Amino acid sequence: MLGIVIGISSVITILSLGNGFQKYTIKNLTQTSSKAVNVEIDFSPNDFGLIQNYFNELDLHLVESVPGVSKANYNKAKETNIMQTFQFQNGKYTKAIMLGKSSQSPIICGRNFTLMDSNSLSKVAIISKDTAEEISKNFKDVLGYGLPINGEFYEVIGIVNNSTFGDIEIPQKTYQYYNTQKNNISSIDIAVKSGYKPSKVANAVVKKLTQDGSMATQGTYSTLDMSSILDGVSKILSTLTFFISGVAGISLLIAGVGVMNMMYTSVSERTQEIGVRRAMGATRGDIRKQFMAEGLVLTVSSGLIGYAIGFLVAFIISQFLPFKVSPTLFTISIAVGTTTILGLLFSIAPANLAARKDLVDILR
Repeated sequence: MLGIVIGISSVITILSLGNGFQKYTIKNLTQTSSKAVNVEIDFSPNDFGLIQNYFNELDLHLVESVPGVSKANYNKAKETNIMQTFQFQNGKYTKAIMLGKSSQSPIICGRNFTLMDSNSLSKVAIISKDTAEEISKNFKDVLGYGLPINGEFYEVIGIVNNSTFGDIEIPQKTYQYYNTQKNNISSIDIAVKSGYKPSKVANAVVKKLTQDGSMATQGTYSTLDMSSILDGVSKILSTLTFFISGVAGISLLIAGVGVMNMMYTSVSERTQEIGVRRAMGATRGDIRKQFMAEGLVLTVSSGLIGYAIGFLVAFIISQFLPFKVSPTLFTISIAVGTTTILGLLFSIAPANLAARKDLVDILR
């Protein structure tokens, strides 16, 4: 009995905490109190060097004309790295531009960024030695050079030996200030009306843009359905919870064997009782039902006690966590159903032994 109580309480504790964590995670990922579901529509250009807005007002109106779309809004790319092609003396090169507050690489010539550069939005840049040598044979001569980035000229103030963060580094605040209007509109968010299936609406939007979108001939439209992602996260969390619960539930098999041994002991100790009942007219079926019922009462009562203990433990633990637990019909049915099956499985053999006892041998 103690084994079943411990086993059920362990499983219920894990399931309750797992369900609470799952609801908390999904709620945070959703980040919306409205009934509308948001779906993201992306665009992948055929030429990744293409620097322009991928969506315009005509695209928004086109998307909002699709049945099921409540509202469409732009998503601007939040860049931390940029790829740009420069024309140097030796030819064209594509360079990675890193946005940051200060260079993390040792300066070999010139100076590093200062707080004043960032606060005053100075158009300054630090470049790698290799990049400097592509501009001039003597890399030191590049100090003070005006480097064109998205139509703005940035003064080279420092040179680093080998930059692992990018070929060119510029202050993030400076870039964001001078390029706010130039940031690519890389995707759009659409709000799906209640009653419509988000995936179907998203596919209809992609089909409409592929036919009539402003960039239809220059790339591919695709969809990012948040509801599908949330379903995937929910399934992963549920699977993980059930797996851990299953591992904890292995102890129930051991407890079931203990119940069977207890029932065998009960049968051997109550031989005279079985004889008296048989002598008074009880059939083998009646004896079998009696011991089966006793096994069920033993296991189910243990399961209910285990459920109460398990939920109490989960509730106490949840007081120190950012989510709460609550009793559910599912966890109650797990406790009752599991213990009922255990009671039936591990009481059959002892009950059959009791039913097969010969009345003559008992009374002899």
